[in-house]
Amino acid sequence: MHSNINAVHHHLETDKPHLLFLTETQIRCPSDAAYLNYPGYSLEHHFRQRAGVCVYVRNDICCQRLRYLEDPDFSTLWLLVDTGMDKIVYACVYRSHSGDQETTRLFDHLGMAADTALHRHPDAQFVALGDFNACHQDWLFPYQRTDHAGREARNFAVSMGLSQLVKQATRVPDIAGHTANCLDLLLTTDPDRCIVTVSSPLGTSDYCLVKSVTSFSPPDCDSRGERRVWRYKSADWDEMRHFFASYPWQQVCFSSENPSSCAEAISDVVRQAMEYYIPHGDVPVGSSARPWFNAGCAEAEKRKHSAFLSWVNARDRKAPDLNSKKRAFNHAAKSYKKALRKARFDRISHIGQKLSAQPSGSRAFWSLAKSVEANFCRPTLPPLVRPDGTLAHTAREKAGLFASLFAHNSRLDTGSATPPTLPHCGTSMPEVRIRNKEVLRALCRLDVNKASGPDDDTCERAAAPGAPPAARTLRRAAAAAALSPHSRCRVYCTRFAASSETFRKAEGAGAQYEADTLPGQVAALGTQFLRIPIRRAVGSTPREPPRLTLARTDAD
Repeated sequence: MHSNINAVHHHLETDKPHLLFLTETQIRCPSDAAYLNYPGYSLEHHFRQRAGVCVYVRNDICCQRLRYLEDPDFSTLWLLVDTGMDKIVYACVYRSHSGDQETTRLFDHLGMAADTALHRHPDAQFVALGDFNACHQDWLFPYQRTDHAGREARNFAVSMGLSQLVKQATRVPDIAGHTANCLDLLLTTDPDRCIVTVSSPLGTSDYCLVKSVTSFSPPDCDSRGERRVWRYKSADWDEMRHFFASYPWQQVCFSSENPSSCAEAISDVVRQAMEYYIPHGDVPVGSSARPWFNAGCAEAEKRKHSAFLSWVNARDRKAPDLNSKKRAFNHAAKSYKKALRKARFDRISHIGQKLSAQPSGSRAFWSLAKSVEANFCRPTLPPLVRPDGTLAHTAREKAGLFASLFAHNSRLDTGSATPPTLPHCGTSMPEVRIRNKEVLRALCRLDVNKASGPDDDTCERAAAPGAPPAARTLRRAAAAAALSPHSRCRVYCTRFAASSETFRKAEGAGAQYEADTLPGQVAALGTQFLRIPIRRAVGSTPREPPRLTLARTDAD
């Protein structure tokens, strides 16, 4: 497995299998197996010297390791997979050439462990797969001879009601003249729902890749999508300013008594203006995590697969040039491995040269460093099971599941207690009016050359760190007035029109800002226009400063 780790990772990247079982890993259990991991997959292993098995499980698969079924004397790995529709118990096995007595003990252990697993999970399908190193002339290809392992494997399959689905040779012989045998088996209790194919080995392995596709495979919940990139440097800022200045904000800001509805309406207006006057494009998110796989690697892989098919065809026809086809396949497999190693090394060298050429601490340096680091990111939490049995894969879905669980467990049992009644103050606050002249006056006073600066109001700076300079200017002016209401006043502010300072700063820097950074700055500016009329309405007795709570929603 050490020598073929790049080929294994490439297969995970390109084919994205739900499960990838590997046998005869020949790895002594390392102190740190991090170099074997791959982003988007978790690794379960039972490594042993000259033996061992492991499995890569995709992160959107709900599975459980059944360690109580494993025996440390054998290279086995038991896994329970819940697809949401069915449950499957997998037993990955590697049988070494250790004699007939050990073979009998292995199959006795498999039989007892399978009975235990099916007793605990009676509705689950059972699948036993791996390298059994068995031959049986009436059961396994090429149907030439029978050994003790073949008889034990046949008895185990018959006793458990299993069907063997691999009908081709799976081992490529190293020595010319040796017969290709079917040593890798897939035994299942439900053969009608599985389709098995055999393809060329990974890397320089001498065992073919056996692929099984089941009809109850979970849907591909790949969270990759598109990301909208805004090109602020090419925007038409004059037309956008005219759009915001002439827009009827009165109808939008107070279109509903629900602050969230008003916030969504204002966000739609801001996004509409951005789509009109800022060039943008949608780019795919989560592209290939193996950018080093270039055209040379693809060509080498194609030659290897073609040579494998030629050898299989010659073997089935018993052609006289079988040995030459076998040598051609071995040469293509070694060339493919060299191409992978060279492409990966060249890619790493290219990134290192780019990092060394960028000034340390510069924006370009950190942008490249973060993009490299993103290739090694893995989700901290595995997929979570919802109450209805479905899986939560994305961060948003997991957060929503935790929030609903927390809300369900945080309910207070008030019994028959009556909620308290609050006395009516007898006064009402007049309608808050925000005029276009006030907005235009505040925008004209913006310091477009000031991106950040000191802020005396540390409390509100911590609450809204993305506020633009105009918001800080108005905040300091309001704090200098030293006005406070008689009682606490909680106001849910809606978003306001985007400040021209935000767009001017983006225009001057030419940066690719995302739309998600605008709502905080827009809402912070709108908060300032609401502060002064509210203070005028509630009074000016110096007791406690008013509390302004900002209701934020996503721009998307």
